[in-house]
Amino acid sequence: MRYVKIGILDSGIGGLTVARAIARTMPGAQIIYYGDTARMPYGNRPSVEIARFMREIIDFLLGQQVDAVAVACNTSSALALPAMRGQFEVPVVGMIECGAAAAVEASRSGRIGVIATANTVKSGAYANAIALLRPGARVVQQACPSLVPMIERGEVSGEAVRRALRGYLQPLLAARVDSVVYGCTHYPFLDAEVRAIVGPSVSLVDPAFRVALAVKSAALARNPWLTGAPSVTPPPPRLITSGDPEAFASLAQSLLGWESCRAERISMA
Repeated sequence: MRYVKIGILDSGIGGLTVARAIARTMPGAQIIYYGDTARMPYGNRPSVEIARFMREIIDFLLGQQVDAVAVACNTSSALALPAMRGQFEVPVVGMIECGAAAAVEASRSGRIGVIATANTVKSGAYANAIALLRPGARVVQQACPSLVPMIERGEVSGEAVRRALRGYLQPLLAARVDSVVYGCTHYPFLDAEVRAIVGPSVSLVDPAFRVALAVKSAALARNPWLTGAPSVTPPPPRLITSGDPEAFASLAQSLLGWESCRAERISMA
């Protein structure tokens, strides 16, 4: 019996928030994470291009013999994943359905805010998924194009971040939403700053934990032997990037507190 391998992909470091949740939910699994930093951001790229990137990375992860894949990128989950359902030999879990379910559960009034990339907002994926679960819900979406570049530079606090967030969150607060979904996996790194702006009465919804549970359930359904303890201790998380591995490892260490982080560069080009 070998240990479990979970593949995770994102355009950059944002999906590390999902990796953290999966590591906590499946402590006996090895995380293999691919951050496509050389080609990020995905938020304003054509959907056909995003689909090509996603297929390349999933094929690479399958070559690492992963037992399940988490698409820890809302843009890819919204624009590319629906057309790829059932095309891979292992379960592939996206962000949208998990985020929508968590938002519906958190909202008392049905007034739900979504902050996301421009492509995710344009797709309407969250609004559609929430409407299926809670007909009549009012979903207020806001594209936040400046946030991902900030976070990828390590900027998760400070006046520039607060100024950008105030501008993005004002329409949601004006609509009196009672919950806000992080529709981009980068955004939970800004949780403290978002909380300071929206106040305690608004629920902040991070889909990562539900994604982790869905990945675990999918992996177990396909491989019942995973319910047992691994026969060997799994290796530490393997971090891979298409960009600068030193910068990637440094950000992972500072944002997640993972000690002795190392990353390797593997390009999909």
